Amino acid sequence: MKTSAIFSSIVALLGVSPVAVNAGCFGGELWQNPENARWHIDRACRGYDGKQGAFQGYFNPGQAKSVCVTVSSTQRINLFVQNLNTAQGFDLADSDCAFRLGDIVRGCPRGGDATIAGWKFRADPNLGVC
Repeated sequence: MKTSAIFSSIVALLGVSPVAVNAGCFGGELWQNPENARWHIDRACRGYDGKQGAFQGYFNPGQAKSVCVTVSSTQRINLFVQNLNTAQGFDLADSDCAFRLGDIVRGCPRGGDATIAGWKFRADPNLGVC
């Protein structure tokens, strides 16, 4: 009986885990072309032209991956994903990656970050160099 009660509690907690634990928008540069930014996010999360995207594959415990993409002659975007679980590695689903990073672009006109279900996501437009 205790095992089933513990399992039920875990399932209940997992059911609410997609809710953002910590989210915030930045105050820097505006996305010059949000659709273009989401297109690059999709490639980083799902791959492109038969190549693996920067965020595809296995994340070791605590591992962070980042990529800087030039999206125009005047703007670059910094993208970051981290597995916050320090005991276990995971393979982040491509669709979850694209949705969470794209959600930051949709919801934060100047970029932002979010911590969701044991993952940290950041999308940041900038005028600097990669």
